[in-house]
Amino acid sequence: MKLMTKADLHGLVDELPDDAVDGAAFFLERLVRGAVDPDQAWVWTAEWQEQLGSSLADLAAGRTQSFSTGEEFLASL
Repeated sequence: MKLMTKADLHGLVDELPDDAVDGAAFFLERLVRGAVDPDQAWVWTAEWQEQLGSSLADLAAGRTQSFSTGEEFLASL
């Protein structure tokens, strides 16, 4: 992932569609106020959002397994 400068960020803000401004502002304000850990910002990258979406689709479709014990889980591998 390319490191972004504040100037790059300002450019992105200028490109935001009008209906995305409130959501972006909410997230950035939480980040600035310390409600979002900057070390956890990776979860908002496109790659991680795609993986999260895929995982949520698997859950919704019932493509999951449950295990009662760690040994049971290991045996399934």
